[in-house]
Amino acid sequence: MSDSKPSLGECLKALRRENGWTLTQVSQASGLAISTLSKVENNQMSLTYDKLLQLAQGLKVDITELFGVKKAGPLPVARGARAVSKIDDGRIVETPNYIYKFLCTELSRKDMIPMLGTVTSESIDAFGELIRHPGQEFTYVLEGEVELHTDVYEALRLKAGESVYFESTMGHAYISVGDKPARILCICTAVSGQSEQSLISAVSQTDEGATTEAEMVVG
Repeated sequence: MSDSKPSLGECLKALRRENGWTLTQVSQASGLAISTLSKVENNQMSLTYDKLLQLAQGLKVDITELFGVKKAGPLPVARGARAVSKIDDGRIVETPNYIYKFLCTELSRKDMIPMLGTVTSESIDAFGELIRHPGQEFTYVLEGEVELHTDVYEALRLKAGESVYFESTMGHAYISVGDKPARILCICTAVSGQSEQSLISAVSQTDEGATTEAEMVVG
């Protein structure tokens, strides 16, 4: 898909230069390897959601800023903040196991991160490292059927209309087990990037096979 909006790599590079950060500084702040960051900036690989969140928290920015959405000023205390996603709006990020569509991205300071997801992985053995990130996660199956694998519970199978809520610091992975890729609505709590060790301390391994430009935009 051709699009005039910048790629994840271009956004990261622009954000880094705007703040005068070196790749080494970004690596130290986020826990991601310099080689990984370099590949992202050169559009040679993508990042999974947990790595995107890890990067955003390390840099103390909203995750939407990694997609080129400029951070708004502080929201007023009074009621009234609102963001709307029309049917063709959203930011699509494709990873080896999922295709995410981030919603309501124009509002950068959110307590929740809503997204639609297409689960493309069909095997837990091929999934790779389980995903972990601070906060909590709610997932509702829109179409198809998924299995939720974690490092604590037995695999949980969910069909359309069923949902699950869990602590997302627990390693987890969604696998599509139907005839076609499953579609889910996923809402994660946004964790502040303040100083109290908001980084994900788990390993910062890169995704094998994610070597093409995989970040697209719709809307």
